[in-house]
Amino acid sequence: MINVLLVDDYPIMQQLLRDILQRYPDICVVGEAQNGEEAVLQSMKLKPTVVIIDINLPTISGMEATRLIKLQRPSTVVIGLTAGVPDQTVTAMRDAGAAAVLSKGDLLSALYPTIIEAMRSSAKPAFASASASPKH
Repeated sequence: MINVLLVDDYPIMQQLLRDILQRYPDICVVGEAQNGEEAVLQSMKLKPTVVIIDINLPTISGMEATRLIKLQRPSTVVIGLTAGVPDQTVTAMRDAGAAAVLSKGDLLSALYPTIIEAMRSSAKPAFASASASPKH
């Protein structure tokens, strides 16, 4: 089971995310937060497998919340959400520890596959790409 924490300051967006994820039997939404500070606190309390977080949040940004979540719980997979995805935003979110950044316009088609891919990527050991057997 993949336990997910949803973080967005708009209740309608939280509802949309919940509705999308309820279609998948291996996903369980364990909590929600409306700002960056709540996201960090809920992440520590609920210990979700995945945090889906809006980049633009009140109190502290989604980017800063991602840094704090990853510092305290490095195994947590974080997926950032944004209304637009400029390259510098994607780079900054990845630098903060996010596994992926999605445009809110792509949620219906891309949210679940992105969660699954991020989970697979986070499960790979760091040396996996160099582990090919030598040829004789």
